Amino acid sequence: MNFGNWNVTENSITWNGGGSNSFVIPKESLTAIRKNKDNEELYDWIQKATDQDWITQNDLFDLNFAFVYAAAIFGSDFNYDTFDASLAEQYDQLDSEDEDE
Repeated sequence: MNFGNWNVTENSITWNGGGSNSFVIPKESLTAIRKNKDNEELYDWIQKATDQDWITQNDLFDLNFAFVYAAAIFGSDFNYDTFDASLAEQYDQLDSEDEDE
C-alpha cells in the first residue's frame, strides 16, 4: 500500500520518491524506541526520518500514516502515547526549522 512517496510492504516501509535518496524502515525494528532530552520515549524511525533534510514536511506526514498502518499489519507493539510524543517532537523540530528560515 502506498502513502504518498512511501510504500508499505510485508517487510518494510520504503521510500519511493525517486532520486538517489533511500530510506527503509525494516519490519523488525519499526517500533524501536529512543528517548528525548526530557526522557520521553519516542519512535526512533519517526525521529530519524524527521532528521533527514531531503524528506519534506508532506512526506513526513505521509510517513506518519504509513507508520501506523504498518504497525497494524506487522502486528507491532504500538503505543499511541509514544506515537503522540514522537509527533509532538517532530512538529517542534519542524517549527524550529521554519523559524530558522
